[in-house]
Amino acid sequence: MSRAIPTRGAFLSGQQGSLFATPLPRSAHANDVSDKMAALREHFTLCGLLTAAEHRTTEILGVEAAGEPDRVLVTDSVQAVTLYKVSDQKPLGSWAVKQGQSITCPAVWNYQCGEFVVVHDDKVLRIWREDDVNLDTAFKATLSADVCRIHTLPGADPLVLFRGGAVHSIDSLLAAPQQEIESVLPVGERIVWSEIFADEGQPLVVYITEQLSDYFVYIHQFSPVCVCKYLLKPNTEGSTILDCSGSMKSKIFTLLTLYSCGQVCQAPFPVSSINQESERVVSASPLLQLSGPIEGGALKFLDESHVAVLVPSAAKQKDCLSVWNTTFQTLAAVSEFSQKTSAQLWCCGSRLYVPHGKALLAVPYSCEVSCLASVLGKSRNLQPSVLEKIPLVNWDTLVGKDPEAKQPRKQSKERKTNGNAGNSTECTVYPLDVQNIPQSQTEALVQRLLLGKGDTDFQVTVGKITQSLVRRCMADPKFYPQSSLVQLVQTNTLSYSLCPELLPLCLGKRDVRLLQLCLHSFPDVPEAILCSCLKAFLSVSEQWMNAAQIDSHSAAAYIDVGDQTKEPKRTEQPEGPRVVQNGFSPNAQQQEESSDELIEESLPQTGQRATCPMSIRRAVLVNSVLMSPYSESFLLPHLKDLSGEQVMFLLRYLQYLHLKCIGNVTGNLPGKHVPTVSQVVDWMSLLLDAHFATVVMLSDAKALLNKIQKIVKSQLKFYSELNKIEGCLAELKEPKCPSVSPPGRYSIEVLQLY
Repeated sequence: MSRAIPTRGAFLSGQQGSLFATPLPRSAHANDVSDKMAALREHFTLCGLLTAAEHRTTEILGVEAAGEPDRVLVTDSVQAVTLYKVSDQKPLGSWAVKQGQSITCPAVWNYQCGEFVVVHDDKVLRIWREDDVNLDTAFKATLSADVCRIHTLPGADPLVLFRGGAVHSIDSLLAAPQQEIESVLPVGERIVWSEIFADEGQPLVVYITEQLSDYFVYIHQFSPVCVCKYLLKPNTEGSTILDCSGSMKSKIFTLLTLYSCGQVCQAPFPVSSINQESERVVSASPLLQLSGPIEGGALKFLDESHVAVLVPSAAKQKDCLSVWNTTFQTLAAVSEFSQKTSAQLWCCGSRLYVPHGKALLAVPYSCEVSCLASVLGKSRNLQPSVLEKIPLVNWDTLVGKDPEAKQPRKQSKERKTNGNAGNSTECTVYPLDVQNIPQSQTEALVQRLLLGKGDTDFQVTVGKITQSLVRRCMADPKFYPQSSLVQLVQTNTLSYSLCPELLPLCLGKRDVRLLQLCLHSFPDVPEAILCSCLKAFLSVSEQWMNAAQIDSHSAAAYIDVGDQTKEPKRTEQPEGPRVVQNGFSPNAQQQEESSDELIEESLPQTGQRATCPMSIRRAVLVNSVLMSPYSESFLLPHLKDLSGEQVMFLLRYLQYLHLKCIGNVTGNLPGKHVPTVSQVVDWMSLLLDAHFATVVMLSDAKALLNKIQKIVKSQLKFYSELNKIEGCLAELKEPKCPSVSPPGRYSIEVLQLY
């Protein structure tokens, strides 16, 4: 079994959680096109699955919410229903039916009266409370027809779906258990999937039936009672439905289906309160193409933009849980299991549940707001440039050159006169082929072309010019028009997807100035390139940086020019083992007082100046990486390529930035184009996550980690003190004064701060 990797900040604070007591908001990315981005956290085992007498693992019938976000109700095929507290991974109660009886329907939670409901032997309904010891003494009602599923919603009575297609509330059934249940489905149709949704506060039951090779969708409403039937036409003939999910919004029910051909399709169904005279045909349109034909799988709707899919991986001996962004049709997160699963998937709250081997796994997930550049993730550096489909730039049209001329002509003395503005511009003509013009003429040509900023295709023009120049640089190592490339990047119309060869070229030339400009301008730099830029900035020599034209005004506000440009000598000595006398260590109060003193020593005192571990020019370059948008899941593997020396160098600089942030009144660094305290903490945590084993083994890292840990403790102590006076602050915000006070009198109210 693999070792569980500590969560961010767990090593520093000694507990699971973030680096600070309250999470800090991540700064907005430099891209206006945004959506939610999903992430799969590290899974854990909720419970083990028993092995039956015939050496087969227990099958899970269902995992349902149990009133609170941290509780789930697990129903298995070994005739047991168990209530779990997920965060503690322990059962709160378990109830089983008698020998010879079998549970045929997953247990659910009745939100109206706080009770559990289950069906065994197809018709026997059992209702009990959490303090009941066993199901023998629980309420029992025998119904007249076989039950398919029981569905519940908060604020609504449980609804019982019978195998014949009828839907009744549980209260009406308890009033007359032996009442006759009508049959809605024709002979030969069987229900293969069902779910309940909320339509403007009213419950809506949707179920899918199968007859031969046809699938039908039934939408059952209750206010007023109405049943609509649709024939679902698949996108690929011969494919069977493996699993379904759906969502309800604005009177439109959207059905998501996973087909055996490897497609995820969607089909919208209008919700009408009028019974249809005949069934309608609805075609499923393809939404995602996962892979080739698959034998089994599961599908769950997460939110308006994301679906979770569990399908066999390429190895065929494993299963893969992935989260897809349906808005941009990109892979948001993926997790591969060590062996095949039972192709079952449930979603309760913010966790997914997957039976895997002999255990039921809980997989936490989250959907966070992120920009389109982050959603694209790994796949964007695999995509060819979008300009590949655009014809090559017509240099004759751009510079006003006669295409019949073959030799460069002298500058014409004619002037083109603008009748509206009254000013004139000289028309300078340059050679036709950019691959053959001298480098000295490139800058003037680019300046001439940039005069057309008002053109509708200006961005495409800049992209094609940049591509042409970059490709010539790659073919001819002696050709490198840096000034022209700088001008093109400073137009703020380029992006990585428009010219993906530019950044690798700059890395090869060690052009730190152009790299910095690209990181500030490009909103879609891949994480691999971002990490390569960071390695280049940390390893380039001071002499090389001094020769580059780097604007250091942004860092001059918090880094003194007189600071050392080299890494300061470390005079801290690693702490020795704690002295233990007669087998006893100092009491907790002495340890706390000693810890408080160390915290105060670690923070910068008045009149004491912290020294930046890197030069101001290197700090400006590193800041451009810290402020770049990224996807944490995709950046973390590339950070592991940093050496231990580079990690320590960057950690010392991040600690310096953090001290400057908490020493400022606003909590952020002074000046413009500087990292925020949230970005500093995020990068510090990412480095520790990526190099946990390396850092703890370095002898010179212990003193630095102790300093960071002391800062974390001071922040926790500070937030703890704030929490103590929270109630008093609320009282001061809304003082309770008498509505009418006698004239000439006043009152004094004393508030005690504990």
